[in-house]
Amino acid sequence: MGAVTVGAEARRSFWQSHNYAAWFTADTASAAGSSLRALAVSLTGYAVSGSTVAAGWLGTAALIAQQVAGVFGGTFVDRHERRRLIIANAIAGICAWGAVAALLAMHMLTYPALLVIATAGSAVSGFLGSATDAMLRSIIDVRDYPKALSLNRGRDATINIAGSPIGGFLYGVRPWLPFVMTTCLYAVSGAAARRLREPHATATHADSRGSFLKDFLAGWSWTLRKPVLVRIMIAAAVLNYGVNGVEYAIQLHLMSIGTDATLIGAMGSGIALAMLVGAFLSARLSDRVPVGRCVCAGFVFLCLCVAPMLCAYGFGISAGASYALVLIANSVMGLPFPIIDALLLGFVFAKAPATMQGRINVSLSVPAQALSAFCSASAGMMLPSLGFRGTVAVFLAVLVVAAILVVGSSRIRSIPRADHWNTAEL
Repeated sequence: MGAVTVGAEARRSFWQSHNYAAWFTADTASAAGSSLRALAVSLTGYAVSGSTVAAGWLGTAALIAQQVAGVFGGTFVDRHERRRLIIANAIAGICAWGAVAALLAMHMLTYPALLVIATAGSAVSGFLGSATDAMLRSIIDVRDYPKALSLNRGRDATINIAGSPIGGFLYGVRPWLPFVMTTCLYAVSGAAARRLREPHATATHADSRGSFLKDFLAGWSWTLRKPVLVRIMIAAAVLNYGVNGVEYAIQLHLMSIGTDATLIGAMGSGIALAMLVGAFLSARLSDRVPVGRCVCAGFVFLCLCVAPMLCAYGFGISAGASYALVLIANSVMGLPFPIIDALLLGFVFAKAPATMQGRINVSLSVPAQALSAFCSASAGMMLPSLGFRGTVAVFLAVLVVAAILVVGSSRIRSIPRADHWNTAEL
């Protein structure tokens, strides 16, 4: 009953809750650091290697490390105090990106060094990163979860609107500046996390649980026994591969033709602006619309957004007009993401036990991102041989497959709105 009491309190005083304010500050600072460094890492990788293939494999290596570590991280998070893990993750970020900043400032950074640091930093993030999302479930009522996710997506979109171009601008001033800012933001995240107090009803400790292997298998067993959830995981993995592939194809292509870093960053700002609008709509609609039909419409909408990019950088269209076309089409892609996330994740976590939030989060995110780990390398290798339009066509075909997977499932289409989730099964 303790968890219910905490949830009810959070529902009555959402923003006034000390725990939620501290959690939101820590998560926001961490997200801002990630956004600020994302483009800078790619630009630095290309600068120190001079190759889109090498720059592409930099992102892939980091994502593989993150996903592999994340497989076990969810279980670890459920067995330890999540506040301490959030702080540990922030300290790791300070060390990793502070080292990159120092090496760049001293002109000592090499591609192998960047590869090792980025991979190690991503591995730690994958292992401990789910602690933040797992803790949210213990400090907020489950009925508020879709709205909380919508708020987070809007927050992320707002950060990314400024994060990508600011990161590109700072890189243009001094390559080490975005990494210094990232280090400072991780310090803020750790300081805010120190103010968190995890509810006793949901706090978990290693000495109060069974073996690590037993807990690990329990989380994956729960997930894999849910047929609707398995179908959602597969569709999400395919969708993420297609979407992230398009993003990397755009980014690496613009780098290869010498586009200004701030203009490359504007691509991220455009999609983030659309995500902000989508988050606003999601907050309004998340508890009013049928989940299944809305999610199916979102998957189809993404395919329609990518299709116009097949005309860019060809057919006699100038470079400036092609950039504008890609910017608009890519930006509109951000609109359905907050809605899809809030509805689907809200439904899944409403059905998941509170004590398994870390493991369920990982069992969802790792398969969903498994294919995406290879997006950067795939785009980097396809661009020299297929060109921009050919590479985008491959990823568009992948998005069509994802849409078929969800639209073709009657059980996904029939997922009801939030107030009827008790009648639906995973």
